[in-house]
Amino acid sequence: MTQKRLFLFLLALLPLVMVSCGDDDDDDLIGKWYRVSDFDGLARSDASSFSIGNKGYLVCGYDGKNCLSDLWEYDMDRDSWTQKANFPGTARNSAVAMTVDSKGYFGTGYDRVNRLNDFWEYDPATNTWTQKADFPGTARYGAVAFGVSGKAYIGCGDDGNYLK
Repeated sequence: MTQKRLFLFLLALLPLVMVSCGDDDDDDLIGKWYRVSDFDGLARSDASSFSIGNKGYLVCGYDGKNCLSDLWEYDMDRDSWTQKANFPGTARNSAVAMTVDSKGYFGTGYDRVNRLNDFWEYDPATNTWTQKADFPGTARYGAVAFGVSGKAYIGCGDDGNYLK
């Protein structure tokens, strides 16, 4: 009886082993993922991003030593990265970003010492940043944000007094 169970177990395991033996490491197209041009900026963690039209924007982040304040635009049609106007506020990571109408909004975050609550608007048509009213909640980092129907929404995050 034990040999029969072992045989059935191995027979059931065979399809899993066969599927896991495939080698598709060399494919540029894996499922619905496509390889695009490499990012031209410094490697980083905890950056923020938003998209406007067919362009994606990556702002700030942490390179393992310093907070960054650069802004990069990825153009999907050209498959290329272009550095845009640096973020003029305090360099930071773990901030929120979202799109409302045709502008990007960026704020909150952490400068490795302080939690922040300032807020900024990026206009891709003029490549300029404009400071807006501060986020009315407590300063925080690691929050979530999105824009819908002309309005921005921010929630959650860490304000140093329990998670919000």
